[in-house]
Amino acid sequence: MSLGVIFALLAMVLWGLEELFLKQALAHRKGVTTTFLINTIAGAVLSVLAIWFILDSKVTLISQSNLILVTATAITAFVGYIFFYLALQKQELSLISSLDEAWIIVSVIIATVAFGERLSALHLFSIFAVLIGAFLVSADFTKIKGLKFISGSGYTIFAIVSTGITVPLEKVLVGRVGEANAIFYLYALYFPLILIGKWLLKENFIKPSKALFKTAVFSGLADGSAFAFYLLAINSGNVSIIAPIVASSVVVTVILGRVYLKEKMTLKETVGTIFILCGVVVLSAISKGI
Repeated sequence: MSLGVIFALLAMVLWGLEELFLKQALAHRKGVTTTFLINTIAGAVLSVLAIWFILDSKVTLISQSNLILVTATAITAFVGYIFFYLALQKQELSLISSLDEAWIIVSVIIATVAFGERLSALHLFSIFAVLIGAFLVSADFTKIKGLKFISGSGYTIFAIVSTGITVPLEKVLVGRVGEANAIFYLYALYFPLILIGKWLLKENFIKPSKALFKTAVFSGLADGSAFAFYLLAINSGNVSIIAPIVASSVVVTVILGRVYLKEKMTLKETVGTIFILCGVVVLSAISKGI
């Protein structure tokens, strides 16, 4: 198993943990911007500590061209979040979350074209297994019934494309400036973008309850550590391999929800989990040396 895959698996687990913490907070859409702000602050603090103590790297001044690149990367990541939020206003969370997993396809296509990454039939089979599994785990077909599928789908498409573009951009960024600079500058740009997003969405910050604040902080800590491992992963391995593994965090959330929240797994979720695990295991096995 390659080092990139190990980092990707760690990011997958940590982002699954973050999703568990955010599960209840995201159900209350009026507090999304506030939750995102607290999450970003906690993640930024942890990431800066990771730069100094784990990555053993220092933040340096970057060139104008790299500053343009980091700005473009931050904007595409944030645009994905904005359109995901707008889609939620039109459709159910279960449908949007499952459709949003399609960003994997965009990232893989860009990676094969821009980076010359080769995909075997087994690679493609594993990637689509992860994609199908994520859909089965996320989608609640009882809530999808009766919805107008076209409603909000345009927002979802923009979210998929933006997120799919962000992953290859992050790989280029890390290759140019290193993990430490990428973490620092991306987080630094997220804060003004949050204020812009707040204005665009016409949503005010709210005074968080103790439960919301605690959840947002813990999610931010998980997100910050996951982001650091994720950047290490894409710098060590192929995007076409790393992306599906990282996107499999949904299965971690489902398993943790069953263990800690005593939620029951339906047959659909069980089948989806098996699809994802099989896809990740195969990708991990065939990516040795990548």
